[in-house]
Amino acid sequence: MSDSITWSPEDLRRQFPILQREINGQPLCYLDNAATTFSPVCVHSAVADYETHYRSNVQRGVYQLGAEATEAYEGARTSVAKYLNAAAQEIIFTSGTTAAVNLVASGLAQTLREGDEIVVSVAEHHSNFVPWQRLRDEHGIQMKLIPVLASGSLDLDHLDQLITERCRLVAVSHVSNVTGSISDLEAI
Repeated sequence: MSDSITWSPEDLRRQFPILQREINGQPLCYLDNAATTFSPVCVHSAVADYETHYRSNVQRGVYQLGAEATEAYEGARTSVAKYLNAAAQEIIFTSGTTAAVNLVASGLAQTLREGDEIVVSVAEHHSNFVPWQRLRDEHGIQMKLIPVLASGSLDLDHLDQLITERCRLVAVSHVSNVTGSISDLEAI
């Protein structure tokens, strides 16, 4: 998006009502976003607006509520596409990352052949590891692993040997929710 907003940590924290809680007199510190991520106030407001004003199935009905829900849904898709510099038809909404990775793995399974390769790091969350193991076991693909250094970052020294012409997908987390290390996606 062209409009850039700079948030202080305090401003950002105020956008998440649950983070106003204290536990044992200390501000809530939550680090389990890989499993469940909190929603900011703007999301609560949008959901409440949808639920109270035009709740209906999107892209299904020709009646007023259905048209309004579809317009809002497609508007959200367009906003996300613009933010990601993508085409709107490339944006797919899922219930979360685990569902999205499984959807990609399912679709990719139809195109993979025995001997094709998928590269993942050994530091991946199960949601980005198990689907590729399943493809390995069910379709005979090779699953190659990027090792992790003692610092927690990915060892990219042998990336040229891991990513070959048989590689069909590289699936790595950009930021680890365990170590906090940031993967060098440009190098990968």
